[in-house]
Amino acid sequence: MDPYFYLIILAGAVAGASTGFLGVYIVGMRMPFIGTCISHAAMAGTVMSYLVGISPSAGAILLSVLCAMPLAAIAPDRSKLDTNVGLGIVFSLMLGLTFLGIGFVEGSRSEILGLLWGNILFVDSRAFLAVVVTAAALTLFSWRFNKEMKTILFSRSIASATGIHEQFVYSLFLALCGITLSVNLRLVGGLMIFSLITNPAAAAYQICRGYRAVVLIATLFGVLSAVLGFLASFYFDLPTGACIVIASSAIFALSVVYRKLGSGGD
Repeated sequence: MDPYFYLIILAGAVAGASTGFLGVYIVGMRMPFIGTCISHAAMAGTVMSYLVGISPSAGAILLSVLCAMPLAAIAPDRSKLDTNVGLGIVFSLMLGLTFLGIGFVEGSRSEILGLLWGNILFVDSRAFLAVVVTAAALTLFSWRFNKEMKTILFSRSIASATGIHEQFVYSLFLALCGITLSVNLRLVGGLMIFSLITNPAAAAYQICRGYRAVVLIATLFGVLSAVLGFLASFYFDLPTGACIVIASSAIFALSVVYRKLGSGGD
């Protein structure tokens, strides 16, 4: 079989693992809209990069990291603005910038529109290397700030009160989140990558107890969602992101059924 096929599968597996792992924190903090905001910032940055003639990946990373910084400042105990309202404002701005940029693109927009849905043709050795490096950086961050992130996951206010540099760690996490979503954007699609953050982690929280179990299962579910989606896209010539959404949604549905059966329907 063509080695390119295995590159696709490996890229999907690593992308699914890293986004599934991110989802443990984002879903655990009950703010999945953060992932939506940052992923759309990455998409807007990519579109704007085409207009000014710079690397799409560089533009995506720059705008998503810039977007992450004000998001880190939105907290119930520091701002009069409700968190979800603030996230909604940022999200609407990023969505507006994305479609404004698409409107300014001259000529064929097929490659730009491919960013919305994801495409296995975007997978190459450079894309694969970027996905692996960011996954490694995310793993290193989790190991170095494991205690801090567990506390922030429980409560940012408590984390700050206990002397943890909560603002710094949380800002660093969101910046890393932006970088991770940026490098995976072209593979999964800007309108679809949100599901790969939310669904695997939500499924893991349905059936697991304990932080370590949730992390392992969410990562595994992320891998399964991406790989199954990539395979369906490859063999049936379908949009990659849409296939990943359906796979991740099916995994979540099965986890709910499993929990219901295990609890006797309670």
